[in-house]
Amino acid sequence: MSPVVVRVLLLYSHPLMGEGLGRMLAAEPGLAVDAVDVAQTGAVDAALASLPDVIIVEEGGALDAADIVRRSTCSVVLDVDITTTAAWSLRREVLSTRPDDFLASLRSAVSRVIDCGGGVDTDLGMQPAAISG
Repeated sequence: MSPVVVRVLLLYSHPLMGEGLGRMLAAEPGLAVDAVDVAQTGAVDAALASLPDVIIVEEGGALDAADIVRRSTCSVVLDVDITTTAAWSLRREVLSTRPDDFLASLRSAVSRVIDCGGGVDTDLGMQPAAISG
């Protein structure tokens, strides 16, 4: 059985993030990293079309993490702020839009945040997480 390789797409606008984080991740066994400068629109479109397993996007950069979630089928998008020690995860989950089901999903998400002692942004879509560094 061949080892599972997780395909990581790193979208960056600052070379320090692209080169530094890209090299660090590429050194990890089981990760295949594609680092793409967001200024290269065609390259970004092609990289998104390659169906990566995880996408890392630079907070405050030219691309918005929520837009990346909408444009891709990737289930996990990590939004990394290079000016602080914070990162957020956005997860694609299929939710029912029936009012009772949607409210139950909202309650479940909020209870998970409360259970882990974390906070949640006002849009309830981004879970803050510390980056060790």
